Amino acid sequence: MSAPNVEAFLARIYVDAQAREKFLSNPAAEARAAGLSPEEVEAVTQIDQVGLDLFALSLERKRQRPGSKNFAGATHQRRAVFE
Repeated sequence: MSAPNVEAFLARIYVDAQAREKFLSNPAAEARAAGLSPEEVEAVTQIDQVGLDLFALSLERKRQRPGSKNFAGATHQRRAVFE
């Protein structure tokens, strides 16, 4: 398993709602499309989907907090990194 590849994939589905929706509609296909190995695909398809949504919501709320270094426009900048 390539930890950096899996971590980058997970980071994307945590912070990008559209990527998360695509993943949740077909986890294996999205993981393969991201270039993950068969073992990595198997691992990410076992993700607790409710937990994934809750964690993503938590991250979004943290990014929106005043005083956060990610507040005010950082979401746009972050999305550009993953596109």
